[in-house]
Amino acid sequence: MKTLQTWKRWIVWLLLVSVFAVACFFLSQWQFSRRAEAVAKINSVAANFDQSPVALSDLSTLNSFDAKFEWRPVKLEGQFLADKAVLVRNRPYNGSPGFLQVIPFQLKSGELVAIETGWLPTGSDNQAPKIVPRPDQSFREIIGRVRPAEPTLNRQAPPGQIATINVDALIETENLSGEIYRKVYIRLADSYNDQALPKILPRPELTEGNHLSYALQWILFALMAFGALWWAIRQEFEARKIASDPNYRPKVRRKFGDADKAAEDAVS
Repeated sequence: MKTLQTWKRWIVWLLLVSVFAVACFFLSQWQFSRRAEAVAKINSVAANFDQSPVALSDLSTLNSFDAKFEWRPVKLEGQFLADKAVLVRNRPYNGSPGFLQVIPFQLKSGELVAIETGWLPTGSDNQAPKIVPRPDQSFREIIGRVRPAEPTLNRQAPPGQIATINVDALIETENLSGEIYRKVYIRLADSYNDQALPKILPRPELTEGNHLSYALQWILFALMAFGALWWAIRQEFEARKIASDPNYRPKVRRKFGDADKAAEDAVS
């Protein structure tokens, strides 16, 4: 009866360890998935960033965008609608708080596309920048890189500001109309003026992070749990053998160097 109760107890522990191992497995798969996403982003930047510029219409339609084209350079001809410029909140750069400037750009074909023109530091009161430069509205050619439009956060923002580079939010804030690229925005590659601001954001430095090591750690935790359970079961049954059989002597593993110590003790 006692043996049956013991086995029931260990079966319960086995079930608990199995649940823990399954949780570790899913956590490891989550980390593998996050690593795959990071690697995909790295590969996307490596493959697309330095390509020759093409027309935006080759990569995107007004209402759709294929993520495989992210970071591809595009050449645009048209003019900035400087009076429709907005600031995107909460965009730190190198540890300093700031904003991104986004300005609609009207192509010579008539469509509008959102252009992220660079970073601006916050003012001394940690509010909007003291100086917000704007381009003139002359006809020009610009080079930029395609980015997918950001999701909306449904947060309120002061006039002239938006929470994310969400084209629908820009349209609503600035009352834009006409044909508009809604699924993408363009990160400007070169400044529209000869000033230090807005600061053009550099090439992204992406890393895989620690996802692979975390994934392997979760697998190791699962194996350690089963190993600990096996060790505990052996220890209990070993203790029972010692208690029930006075002549039983458990095997003791010799440690490295034990034979040399025994020989030295015999000589002395």
